[in-house]
Amino acid sequence: MKDRIFSILFITLLTGGYCFAQTGQTGFFSITDDGQWQKAITTHRLAQFPKIHKDGRVWFQYKAPATAQSVKLHMGSDDYDMQKDSKGLWNVVLTNPKPGYQVYWIIVDGTEVEDPGSDIFYSNGYRTVLEVPSPGEDFYLPKQVPHGDVREHWFYSKVTGSFRRMFVYTPPSYEKDNSTRYPVLYLQHGAGENEVEWTHSGKVNFILDNLIAEGKARPMIIVMNNGFATRPGQDGQALTGNARWAAFEEMLIKEVIPDIDAFYRTIPDRENRAMAGLSMGGMQTFTVGLTNLNTFSHLGIFSGVPTNFSELLKDALQQGPAFNQKLKLFWTGAGTDEAAFINRQKELQELLTKSGIRAQYYISPNTGHEFQTWRRCLREFAPLLFRQN
Repeated sequence: MKDRIFSILFITLLTGGYCFAQTGQTGFFSITDDGQWQKAITTHRLAQFPKIHKDGRVWFQYKAPATAQSVKLHMGSDDYDMQKDSKGLWNVVLTNPKPGYQVYWIIVDGTEVEDPGSDIFYSNGYRTVLEVPSPGEDFYLPKQVPHGDVREHWFYSKVTGSFRRMFVYTPPSYEKDNSTRYPVLYLQHGAGENEVEWTHSGKVNFILDNLIAEGKARPMIIVMNNGFATRPGQDGQALTGNARWAAFEEMLIKEVIPDIDAFYRTIPDRENRAMAGLSMGGMQTFTVGLTNLNTFSHLGIFSGVPTNFSELLKDALQQGPAFNQKLKLFWTGAGTDEAAFINRQKELQELLTKSGIRAQYYISPNTGHEFQTWRRCLREFAPLLFRQN
């Protein structure tokens, strides 16, 4: 009987999306710690789980109430049954989860709860997150290179009638030479996030630090603003179409950019100003950027080509190749596993090519609508900005 149990579990280990080991007839979870398990970089200081094995497996453990009858872990689009060990703790081991920033939660007798042992991610509320290593990819990890700063910058907006916060990345050289001025990238978040997540989840500062250290990107300032903006008394949820971005556009053009140009050592002209964003931020870039080409010369859309892109491009399409003189870089990117945005990107590419308008396109392999896609997009996009040639 023991041989039969071992055979079943060995097959599960090799082929299943997750695995667990049993000993004897107890039914308890048991696994051998071979010394190759380490806490994930997103595991809290005082917690022991989640752990990641050298071979890529991830071990989760959760302490549920003693009365709990069913505990599951949800990651991606799947639920995984957790099994109680001899100490009453619930466990599951996943084999080969997707790399990057993976959101998950625990389901205890049908109720969703967060894992207190891991970091949190803001997406219309807080969710637990796990950073899964990606073999061969370290471009978004901190390295032994000069590092820039990320500053919290507050300002009062007359457009919204409120105080607002931006996060501003300055490159490693910013404090060393007070005479140098820098180009600026205005980088927007998606509908689920706020101004924090490009730094917290996207690792924008480490990506730029590494690119600059490798000589692949020009040192630049990056401004991460909150993309949700409404005028006093306005219901943002009731707005549709381009009206959703009207207050944001006015605030960005009339308040944010002048404030940044006044406070930081920028090169305050369109040739040295870019805009990009992920998902909703990409749609804002498409809409706001194309209508303000006297302000921006580089545009990047990450998983954010809007459904009405042909309407927004009407003027550009009428100009045809002449439009190329107005925009130095028109760039889009998306992940292979987000069909809607990949399809729109392909349709956009066909339309622009037919009209003689230059653009560049990127596809992130084996990723969906997630930060691993957008980290890669930024890695590909940033080196193309503000080229001096």
